Amino acid sequence: MHKILIIINSFSYSQSTDYKVRRISSILSEYGFNVDIKDNISLLSIFNEGSPALELKDKYEFAFFLDKDKYLSSMLETYFPIINSSESIESADDKMLTYLKIMNNGIKTPLTISAPLNYNNDYSQEKALKFLKKVENKISFPIIVKKVYGSLGKQVYLAKNHDELLSLYKQLAYIPHIYQEYIGYEYGTDYRLFTIGHKVVAAMKRTNNNDFRSNIALGGKGTNFNPPQSFIDMAEKASKILDLDYAGVDLIKGKNGEPIFNEINSNAFFTEIEKASGIDITRQLILYVLKKFKLL
Repeated sequence: MHKILIIINSFSYSQSTDYKVRRISSILSEYGFNVDIKDNISLLSIFNEGSPALELKDKYEFAFFLDKDKYLSSMLETYFPIINSSESIESADDKMLTYLKIMNNGIKTPLTISAPLNYNNDYSQEKALKFLKKVENKISFPIIVKKVYGSLGKQVYLAKNHDELLSLYKQLAYIPHIYQEYIGYEYGTDYRLFTIGHKVVAAMKRTNNNDFRSNIALGGKGTNFNPPQSFIDMAEKASKILDLDYAGVDLIKGKNGEPIFNEINSNAFFTEIEKASGIDITRQLILYVLKKFKLL
């Protein structure tokens, strides 16, 4: 019998992750597949004499990689395919790298400035003020500040003035991060479009009345959304450029209702969007993957 592997992150296991794992496992079992679930501690990235040496006793057709570890994902691909691919995961997980990948493709984004790399662990107030002056000359307050790596909105901040901006820079000086214009035509609102095989299959509007961040994990609520064609086109184009088998594409509305690309998630949760849209996204994804690998 064919075996499928699901890989989870030991340090970030939530109710949404549990729902995703249970749904994927249940549907794969319906189609006659055996499913193993392993965490990233049991699958340490090990090299031995210049070769990968993962502790894998069984053979798998492929794996659902519900993690963001680019090293582990790359190593696993020497054994079997993973969903999403390691290259796609890396491109989606790094917010600045995402923007570099999609540039010059007609995808509108917020005005964004990448913080200059400081790897010397040497903070200079003079240099900090010099850099932030350039940021403030380009972007009006309030200013969004984000770590380039982060999930669930937890590494996203809003600076309302110079003092708050300087304080955030001091916290993040040695961490890759970006500065963005705040597009607040709809407070605490964005639009999550879910793609499978580079096609939009479901969408929801996420709204948080108590926070500028719309993330469900921070109290946002999802409702069904019938996206205009311009939103569909942008989401599908972004997922195709990054070659994501499935993705959660987050868009916001501009002044005239046009879509603006915010982020893309290679490990998007299913719970809220399945509830909001009434669409069985998990089953659609599994059928797509099984057909891709000629297992159905």
